[in-house]
Amino acid sequence: MTIAHDRSVNEKIDSFEKVIDLARQKCALDKKPKAALVIPDEEAMLMAFVQAVENDLIDPVIIGSEKEVSRIVAKNSSSLNKATIVEVSSPEQSVATAVQMASRSEIDLIVKGGLATSDFLKLVLRREASFVPKGKILCHIAVIKPARYEKLLLLTDAAVVVQPDLKQKLALIQNAAGFARQIGIVSPRVAVLAAVEMIYPQMPVTTEAAVLAKMSDRGQIKGALVDGPVSFDCAIDKLAAESKGLKNSQVAGQADVLLAPNIETAGGIYRAMALYGRAQMGGVLVGGKVPVALGAHSDSVETKFHSIVLGTLAA
Repeated sequence: MTIAHDRSVNEKIDSFEKVIDLARQKCALDKKPKAALVIPDEEAMLMAFVQAVENDLIDPVIIGSEKEVSRIVAKNSSSLNKATIVEVSSPEQSVATAVQMASRSEIDLIVKGGLATSDFLKLVLRREASFVPKGKILCHIAVIKPARYEKLLLLTDAAVVVQPDLKQKLALIQNAAGFARQIGIVSPRVAVLAAVEMIYPQMPVTTEAAVLAKMSDRGQIKGALVDGPVSFDCAIDKLAAESKGLKNSQVAGQADVLLAPNIETAGGIYRAMALYGRAQMGGVLVGGKVPVALGAHSDSVETKFHSIVLGTLAA
């Protein structure tokens, strides 16, 4: 589905309800993505997967052990009776099978089931897996709707890239901007986060942020507005930004994307939003052969359903 290149779209996609509507529109105009649930023994993700099937958003595939798959299909026969079943004995082989199917264009979306995220990523990122095309970077993008923010907020990277260098940060921006457009945010505003708004040579994060902002000013970064260094409060609060002198920024106080300096910062923001921000959440891996709907064991069914919906739009 092609979304008109109108900057006003940025203000329209301001809730997960509208994201779900976008996914429904895409599936109505095009074929539903074939989504493979890998290792289907995690109850919350299974319920989210069934919900996506019942909403007619995906064509279901289940990859796992014969015993577990049989139990799941029997329990959810009305929803999964048309699912394609791929019987695999071990978790390692289940992930390998999903990656192979993605490489052969047999599936459009992977949905991570019961395997721990760290173990799943190790298997996906094995050299022999070839899941990430040459020249690309795999990253996690969280989509967050905080109760007090007027629109969706994207965050990267809370799961894959531990300590991104300048080259990786540029790739993360490109991944996030491309994904933002897929969910209707046509010209995303990207805030490159740091502890302060000033540029200090003794704080390399601030100098890298300034380089990325200047690259954006000179047209070297396409399809996004980038500014930095920007602290978290200045990125999402106009009063905070203006009080610290960021009055002319096209990003400060109205960011669509937060690029964190490291995985600790991104992970802290994600968990704080989930636990204390009364935020709706979802997350997806992009940059691989197909997107991956990802969820932590502690995530709710709603959050995991949102992750599948995001994966549907990215597929």
